[in-house]
Amino acid sequence: MELITFAKQNRLTVRKDDCGDAVIRGKFGELYEYSDSLLGVMLITPLSKPPKPRHWYRYREAGQVAAMVLQQNGDAEGALSFDPKNAQQVKIALKLAGVKPKRRISPEERARLQAIGYKRRSPALEDGLTL
Repeated sequence: MELITFAKQNRLTVRKDDCGDAVIRGKFGELYEYSDSLLGVMLITPLSKPPKPRHWYRYREAGQVAAMVLQQNGDAEGALSFDPKNAQQVKIALKLAGVKPKRRISPEERARLQAIGYKRRSPALEDGLTL
């Protein structure tokens, strides 16, 4: 499954990373295409905060119980691959990376926001840009 298809199904935003690859960024990591049928999730420790090994350990164990495959294992960060069609694995991956789905706004709320001058941010990849 492609990352853009997965993002549309789960109301997520796809961006390009520094290398130009499509990723879904979260608070603690990112989701990326691992192979044709699998996606990957990577926990990345921020440089501004000290690493918390227990965070990675807890999610690594939960992922392995849910049959996610451990790809990289560090002291406080690592990567797992998962099947995007498995709801349990998807839930763990989104929580591990700290990814939140886009909000759904009603037409009334959208009209109210536009009336007070709200402007949409720059479009994400799935809104017309190609890789």
